[in-house]
Amino acid sequence: MRSSEPEVKVVRKVLIACGAATVLLLAGCAGAGTDSGHKIKVGLVTQAWDNPAIKDMSEAAEAAAAAKGNIELLSQDSRDMQDMVTKLQAMIGRGVKALGIEPWDKQQIMPILTQAKAAGIPVFILQSEIEGAQNRGLVVTSIIGDETEGGKVAGTWLGHHLNGAAKVAVLEGAPADTPGIERANGFEQGLAAANPGATIVARQPADWARDKALRVMTDILTAHPEIDAVFADNDEMAFGAISALETRNLKGKVPVIGYNGTCIGLRATYQGTFVASGILFLDHVGSEFINSVVARLDGQGIPEKVEPPITLLTTDQVKEISGGAKSVDVNGKPFNVDDALAKRVNDAVAGRC
Repeated sequence: MRSSEPEVKVVRKVLIACGAATVLLLAGCAGAGTDSGHKIKVGLVTQAWDNPAIKDMSEAAEAAAAAKGNIELLSQDSRDMQDMVTKLQAMIGRGVKALGIEPWDKQQIMPILTQAKAAGIPVFILQSEIEGAQNRGLVVTSIIGDETEGGKVAGTWLGHHLNGAAKVAVLEGAPADTPGIERANGFEQGLAAANPGATIVARQPADWARDKALRVMTDILTAHPEIDAVFADNDEMAFGAISALETRNLKGKVPVIGYNGTCIGLRATYQGTFVASGILFLDHVGSEFINSVVARLDGQGIPEKVEPPITLLTTDQVKEISGGAKSVDVNGKPFNVDDALAKRVNDAVAGRC
């Protein structure tokens, strides 16, 4: 047995060296990057998957990880901030090599970012941006569309299609959720620029949920029965607004704009239930998360912010794309239709949701 002791010591030294390199997540020890042939555990915790757009993002990340071959993605959703924290702490404890987080609250997530940094785990923020986090080394990159601009596109389009002193209601996401706030802010800016006579008579959070939006929209209609249009921060809340309008015999009379471009949202737009839906390319967010993780683990530089495209599609434009159009006009500007968007629209039109 004594003859094996030097060999054991060598093995231990190699393991220690590789362990240090793994913590740093930089090249410096064989096996630290993604070319080692070993499965690399990557964690992803998002908001709730009962929001179809969030589920789409997670599934795109899972597909991208599977395509890489050596990435094992541990993907979970969460029902609230505390649930998210518990799941992220468990992933840190399991020693994942990178973390993707779509935070419920960008302030309450800060302690987790600190824990991940102490463990040498790079963090990628999805669908949000945390001021100062990158300068402190807490976040590698933020993968998020320009939510303010997306809201502006919707507000501009609606402003051009409303008469004068129109009354508009806005259903916002969760109170502290950055994308929802920015979308609603951008919508107000676009509406005001396109139609200065229009007024936002109510702007209330409905927590991204269809049932909550039904209740909130019902209250808004009680206070403001002569609503001329509704903008919702996501498709699920837009469906809730439709249900509330239906109880007042206003369905089809008050235009509703959704957001996210989910399959059911695009189908509702095609059918005219929604007049339009903002198209958030959350599939791009999911796949770019995996691409960014792989680049980081391989020692490549990545930008501090990755911005997928963002646009709006009306009922007519959805029909144009389903008919084969490769470009559509959005507020006077052409928007190219790639194969992924065409497939998303065609699946929605065919009811493959």
